[in-house]
Amino acid sequence: MEFDDYVDAGKIASYARKEGKKMIQEGEKLLSVAEYLEDLIRSKGANIAFPVNLSINNEAAHFTPPPNYEATFKEGDLVKLDLGAEINGCIADTAETVEVSTNKWEKLIKASQEALENAIKKVKVGVYTSEIGREIEITIKKYGFNPVYNLTGHTLESYVLHAGLSFPNYNDGSRVRLYPGMAFAIEPFATTGPGRVKGLEFGNIMLLVKKEGKEYLTKVHQFSRGLPFSTRDLSKNFTNWQDILKDAEHNKYFYFYPVLKEGRNEMVAQTEHTIYLREDGPYVTTL
Repeated sequence: MEFDDYVDAGKIASYARKEGKKMIQEGEKLLSVAEYLEDLIRSKGANIAFPVNLSINNEAAHFTPPPNYEATFKEGDLVKLDLGAEINGCIADTAETVEVSTNKWEKLIKASQEALENAIKKVKVGVYTSEIGREIEITIKKYGFNPVYNLTGHTLESYVLHAGLSFPNYNDGSRVRLYPGMAFAIEPFATTGPGRVKGLEFGNIMLLVKKEGKEYLTKVHQFSRGLPFSTRDLSKNFTNWQDILKDAEHNKYFYFYPVLKEGRNEMVAQTEHTIYLREDGPYVTTL
């Protein structure tokens, strides 16, 4: 049953997020955390819905460590831990922001957390997505920060992480209403900057665009199931993964996710939960 799969995926993603939060400490390797959490999700009976994101400071999203990455978390890092689990195509997507060894950005983190809490309180059948966005913006601005205006939450469908409908972090005037059976992720981003991110360098995350034509495309489709995958996944499945990466880029077989960064080097915090909307109200799968 679809709802049960969403719930089970949510429990696994929530557990992994909580474990990951404990691991993000000064001196710990980003690669070790990402690999451990992806293995943990799989060990609990789910697949990863996308590579574990570990975006730091002004990075809002879409960075995962590449193979053999040696960088470690440093004092003062503001880390967005964003991960997902998938069972039978049903996806749980959840995120938390962790500050390493300091409390300088505690208020920024709280703004994002409270914005999500208040947004979820607004969720019910028939509500406009713009009403949820309005609540997010009001909450974040109350703390003296801005939402990231060009990032949104999103609907979830079978094996589709970003399924068409958006949940803005401000009142965009949308007249899209929520309906029963809808699965979606709400993810307020709060920033010390004006509220815009830019897609810059490649963050080691990709999506298969073409499934056929070359032998490696079939294999990529088998292990990714149409969901985002990482350069680490390529390296584990192909000895010539770097050649494949170049070929896929040249022929546009993959979509390459850029790291999304706040354009003025300002800090960004993120909090995210997945919600399944029933007639009687929202069920948060990733608490």
